[in-house]
Amino acid sequence: MSAAQGILMAVAITGGTLLILACVGLPFLIASRNARRLLTEGVSAQAVVESMADTGVTVNGQPVVSFALEVRPEHGAAYRVTHRQSLPCIPMGMVVPGVTLPVRIDPQRPARLRIDWSAWRPAPNGV
Repeated sequence: MSAAQGILMAVAITGGTLLILACVGLPFLIASRNARRLLTEGVSAQAVVESMADTGVTVNGQPVVSFALEVRPEHGAAYRVTHRQSLPCIPMGMVVPGVTLPVRIDPQRPARLRIDWSAWRPAPNGV
């Protein structure tokens, strides 16, 4: 193999690797950006946890949980939604069915929401 062929092979392998990384990583970057945007620009609402289940997935050491929520917007009727989001370790034992959580909802697509863990304060009696 000549030096030119070796360089061409290295460029092809590097390019292919970068393409694969972009295809795999880009959706995660977009989802993360959308979640941050929803927390800053979404409409505040409350959501009551109806049930929750572990998905078996962890992100940065935090379990991803599937929440069944009843969302109660300030203006409009309550509605139910299933939502997957990581559950920080600190409130883990305090988030149980019946607990009310602050959420931010997308006004254009109300089923899209994020639990606002930074705004959550546990009730004195736990629920």
